[in-house]
Amino acid sequence: MAAGMGLSFMNATAVEAVVWPAPDYGSVAGRVQDLFRFLGLDAGNPLGRWIRPGMTVVVKPNWVKHEFGDTVGRNVLFTHASVVRVLIDAALKALAGDGRVYVADAPLQGCDFARFRRQSGLAELETDYARSPVAFLDLRQQWAEIDDASSYVRGVHPLAGDPNGYSLVELGARSRLVRFGVNPRFGITDYSSENTNGHHRGGHRYLVSNTVLSADVILNVPKLKTHMKTGMTGALKNFVGIVGSKDFLPHFRAGSPTTGGDEYPDKNWLSHAASPVREFLQARAPLWMWKLARAGAQITSSPLIHGGGWHGNDTLWRTVHDLVDIARNYDAGGAPRTRPRTILTLVDAIVAGEDRGPLKPTPKPCGLLIWGEDPGKVDVTCATLMGFDWRRIPLLSHLCDVEARAFTQFRGETPSVPSSAGRFEAPVGWIGEIEAVRKE
Repeated sequence: MAAGMGLSFMNATAVEAVVWPAPDYGSVAGRVQDLFRFLGLDAGNPLGRWIRPGMTVVVKPNWVKHEFGDTVGRNVLFTHASVVRVLIDAALKALAGDGRVYVADAPLQGCDFARFRRQSGLAELETDYARSPVAFLDLRQQWAEIDDASSYVRGVHPLAGDPNGYSLVELGARSRLVRFGVNPRFGITDYSSENTNGHHRGGHRYLVSNTVLSADVILNVPKLKTHMKTGMTGALKNFVGIVGSKDFLPHFRAGSPTTGGDEYPDKNWLSHAASPVREFLQARAPLWMWKLARAGAQITSSPLIHGGGWHGNDTLWRTVHDLVDIARNYDAGGAPRTRPRTILTLVDAIVAGEDRGPLKPTPKPCGLLIWGEDPGKVDVTCATLMGFDWRRIPLLSHLCDVEARAFTQFRGETPSVPSSAGRFEAPVGWIGEIEAVRKE
């Protein structure tokens, strides 16, 4: 075993989650080859165990947003192009000239994709693979022109979206959201709550990319970061990017717990007033008034919790579980698959993100890649690496529920991982709630 390398979830037939050293982005290709060699895969065709000629492969990175503010040039916001490149090459090798590779994601509505292409290395990837069967897709149906400093929406523009179209997948009683009944008051910051609730009233529907639902294999390539609404983001949360319109994705239930919501804590009195004011000003006020209101909200000793950005969020993890279920078990047209789709994950934790993730994280150099065949087990491994207790993160603790067996074989075992990543700083709404107890 190489120095600094830790393994977890090994069984007699496969290594299901592996932590592997990769000190910098320039060494990714060689490090992944070493990882595949360790796994006993064919050196000339490492993904041939899962990918065969004639298949369609989707590489699913995290393209959340263009770099802005303190994130510019720090490799902390989105999946690095070098990690995407190594999986494209491995997929093409396995297809042997017969098949198709799509690199696809639906970033936030506020992602300026022209800026993102320049910053992320995507433009170079497009040039390098221009003569190959590789297509790069922004799966969004719209782009919101947003002021990065204030989150003020200047305007919304339509996008072409997935050239293969979308399927409306109805989960019905299978959805993890059913426990909230028929009128749960779902919400998403800066989206129409009326639209969101319409998609989840009398059923639970998601508008999912047909490119993703037509894939034989998904190569999941997330960026490891903390997340203010789910505690952490990795293999599972990355599947939010398979939906073409974000207003299908319940992020919270309006109000505080005493009123049946989980948008903010009861004790956070400012949030009670700030939430309706934000919605009113965002739609009607000029930019100067919006900025003044935001500045006023920050003048308080208590952190302003809004949009479900705290440990009491009992909604978004359910939405994420629904989407992983869809990615694993549904085809284009919304029909259930006869057998689960293969999902392989390679997590970019060479530079991870802590504190104000996922959009304003502080870089956390870890020098690690995490590989696995089960996204649930991969994320429990990642959380443990971050110094978090997976049992205190709803996204992960509920992997032990019987409903989650549709997409994970995780049963509650805590992995043994290397300590080289160091403890991550949790987002403000999670501090003191998810950190693992240190052993003396």
